Amino acid sequence: MKKEILSEVNRTREIMGLGVILEQDANPDDYKKYDGGEPYKLFLLKATPTSKLYMESTGGETTGAQKFQYRRKHPRLVYIEKVQVKIENLDKTKRNYDTKLENYMAIIEKAKQQYNKSLELPRYDKKYVYTSSKDSVKKVRGSDNPYEENPEFVKGARGVKVDIPLTPNEKFELMEKIRNYVNKYYEGDYSAAAETKKISKKTSTTRYYGILSIKLKPGKIEIIKDEVEQPEPLPGFENKIQLTDGGGNSVFPNNEWEVGDQITKWAEETVETINSMKSQFAQKGYKDITVEMTDTKYNDSGKVVKIPYTIATSASRIPNGGKAKDLTFLELSEKRAESVKNYLQQVFSSAGVKMIEPIISFQGGNKDGSSGPEWSGRNEDRPEYEEHKYCKIAVAFKLSSPGFEIEVLGEPETETKVGEWNMNIRRYTKGRPFKDFISWITSWELPKGRPSSGKKSTINPIGCPAFD
Repeated sequence: MKKEILSEVNRTREIMGLGVILEQDANPDDYKKYDGGEPYKLFLLKATPTSKLYMESTGGETTGAQKFQYRRKHPRLVYIEKVQVKIENLDKTKRNYDTKLENYMAIIEKAKQQYNKSLELPRYDKKYVYTSSKDSVKKVRGSDNPYEENPEFVKGARGVKVDIPLTPNEKFELMEKIRNYVNKYYEGDYSAAAETKKISKKTSTTRYYGILSIKLKPGKIEIIKDEVEQPEPLPGFENKIQLTDGGGNSVFPNNEWEVGDQITKWAEETVETINSMKSQFAQKGYKDITVEMTDTKYNDSGKVVKIPYTIATSASRIPNGGKAKDLTFLELSEKRAESVKNYLQQVFSSAGVKMIEPIISFQGGNKDGSSGPEWSGRNEDRPEYEEHKYCKIAVAFKLSSPGFEIEVLGEPETETKVGEWNMNIRRYTKGRPFKDFISWITSWELPKGRPSSGKKSTINPIGCPAFD
C-alpha cells in the first residue's frame, strides 16, 4: 500500500514538474532506466569524456587503460608463453629432460613473481602495459610485442580523480535534471534535444537547437573525520637485526649456505624472549597463551602500520669456491636466504609459534647477490671482504589469550567525504541574420564630424567669382 501511495505521489509530482521522491537508496543501475532510459542515452551522447568517467567512477583515480594512449601485451606474459613453448618442444627421451624442465619451471615461477609485482605499478594491469610516450612506441615498433593504439584511452582521463563517487541516488537525480531540461526546452522530445539541426525555443535574434554538451564536475568537497575508539593492543614485540661476519662469529660458513653461529644464537635468544613473556602472563593467571607472527601494529599515533617479516642475505665479492664453486653470487645468496627461512620455520614452529610467509631478498647491495667492492685478490684482505656478507631479519610476534583484550586492526578514524555534483547543459545557438540586419539598420546614424578646437583656420579658402 505504501508503494502504491508513493507511486501516485511521484506521478503527480512529475505532472507538476517536480522531482521524484525516492523511497530508499536507489539500486546502482536504476538511473540508466529512469524515464525509459532516455536521459541516460542523451547523457552518453552529449557528455564530455571526463564527465562519463565521473559518472562511472566508484572512487579513486582513473585506470591506466583510460589514461594512456598506447598499450602492448604485458611483457612478462609474453616471456612466460615463450618459455612454455620451449617446455612443449623438449625431447622427453633425452637424459637431461628432467633437469631442463625443472630449470624452465623455475624461470616461469620467477617471471610470475615479477609479473605480480608489476601489477602495483600505475602503467600495468593484468593484460597490458601502457604508455603515452611516442619514443617508447618507436623503440619497440620492430619487436614481437609492439605497442598499439589503446581503444580504451580517454583524452583528459589522466587529470580525473574522483574523491567523492556519485551515489546511486545522485545519479538518479542527475538523470531527472536532464529530463526536466528536455521537458522545458524541447517539450519532452529527446530526439530534438539530441539533434543539433532541430530548433527548440527561440528569441527574435537567436535560434536554439539541440543540446551541444553535458558537463559533470564535483565541487565543494569537505572531509568529515570521525574518531573511532581503539582497543588496547595485544602484548608482543618486534625484532630487527643485521648480522655480519666479524668478531669470531660467522653468519654463513665460507662458500656454504647453512646458517652460521650468529643466526642460531639470535634465534635461540628470540625463543627465550617468547617463552619468558608467556611465563610472565601465565603467572598473572592467563591460560591457553598462544604466540603468532604478525605483519601489522599500531604506531605511537594510533595508526596501523606494516611490519613485514623479511629475510635479506648477501655474499661477499670473494670468488666462490668449495661447495659454491659452480654457483654465481646470486645463486649462493638465494640458497642462503632459503636456508635461513627453513631454519627459522623449524625453530619457531617447534616453540609453538604460528608462522607467516617472509618477504625474501637476496640481491645484495650490488644487485647480483653480492655486497662490497671488487675482490682485490689478496688473502690478507679477506677479513675486510667477509664483513660484507650479511643476513638481515625483521620479525614481529604477538601473544593471544582468551583473557586478553580482543584486538581489531583498523584505522583509528574514519573519513567521510561530502560534496556536491554540478551538471551544466549547453544548447547549440545561432544568430538570426535577417533580424540582426534589420536591428542594425534601424539603429544606424550618420557619422558625426570631427569636433572643432575653436580656432580659426589659417588656410585661405578658395573664393567663388562674383557675377553681376
